[in-house]
Parts: sequence; structure tokens; C-alpha cells
Amino acid sequence: MPVPRFSSTLQAGAYGERVAAAFLRRQGYRVLYRNYRTTRGEIDLICRCKEMLVFVEVRSRAGEDFGRPAETIGSAKQESLRHAARRYLELLGREDILYRFDAVEVKLQAGTNPVCALLKDLFA
Repeated sequence: MPVPRFSSTLQAGAYGERVAAAFLRRQGYRVLYRNYRTTRGEIDLICRCKEMLVFVEVRSRAGEDFGRPAETIGSAKQESLRHAARRYLELLGREDILYRFDAVEVKLQAGTNPVCALLKDLFA
């Protein structure tokens, strides 16, 4: 389905997250939670892939001028994601859960179909 035009980056980001969730489902992931927020961070998607809990950061970009979307996941963002993941794991009350951090890059160009790329185990 062709990408619509957006009037704000928030709209484009929300659309990108929906596209990423559908893409992950096609890859065999089960989406458990969207936009999990803590005082120090947010996780876009929390998924299950086989026996692994996967915390997913979604990065959307329109155009090619800014490099790969995942390149914007720097050390501060990684620490924020780790913090939010620890809070989520505390809620589950289990320490034996295997987990990893993935990213989905979503390239959005109005009038064309979105293009997604999955980056597994992006950081520890």
C-alpha cells in the first residue's frame, strides 16, 4: 500500500511503527506491547520471536539524504532502551527470560510502498 503524505513527523513515526509491526508479524514475531514508556525511556515494540523476548526500536525515514535510520540509535538511546527493558522485565518478575534488542528501519517515500529492514541483535 503506497505511503500517504504526512503533515508532521509524529504522524510519519506512528505510521512507520504500524508498518514495522505488520512487517514483524510476517517475519514470525508476535507483537505483545506497543509504546512501553518509563520515566527514562520508551520501547516502540515488545515482541516474542520463538523463545526470545525482543525489544524493538523503529526508525523511519523519508528520503535517502540522512543515511540509514538505525545509525541514529546512539549510546544515549541504547541506554534508554536498556533502562526501559529492565523495568519491563521487573514487571514480569522473571529473571530467566532470554531477550535481545532489534531495530526495524522503515523507509517512507510518498506514493511508493514502504521498505522495511530488520536488524537483529543490534546491541547488547
